[in-house]
Amino acid sequence: MKNKKQLFLKFPEYYLIVLTMLGGYTPPFSINPVFVGILAILIIQIIFKNKIIGTVLGVLFLVINLYMLGALISEFNEFTAFNADAKQLLVVGLTLWSLNMLASCTMIYKYSIMNLKRNPQVAYTGKIS
Repeated sequence: MKNKKQLFLKFPEYYLIVLTMLGGYTPPFSINPVFVGILAILIIQIIFKNKIIGTVLGVLFLVINLYMLGALISEFNEFTAFNADAKQLLVVGLTLWSLNMLASCTMIYKYSIMNLKRNPQVAYTGKIS
């Protein structure tokens, strides 16, 4: 059981690396330098496990996903009737959105909430005796 939890907690960073590689690649062989920078940040995050950067990445990914949900709903509203194309847009779009939300919430949990459970005195600002 503990092995599955550890694997689940490693999922977001590797998922984001795959998304970054897919987003930065354009055929025949061109790679966007901005995505190379994002990829480097993610690899550094996997190596050093910085709590602040991990939390910021998770929150940033969450905000971007909320924006993408708005774009998905806006695109869905352009359909005049609910047909096969509208159904495909919803099924694929909501599946990707759900997977992205799972990854972002897992990152936020991993780098902020889980650390407070391990060390509850971090949240306490008073005098520690």
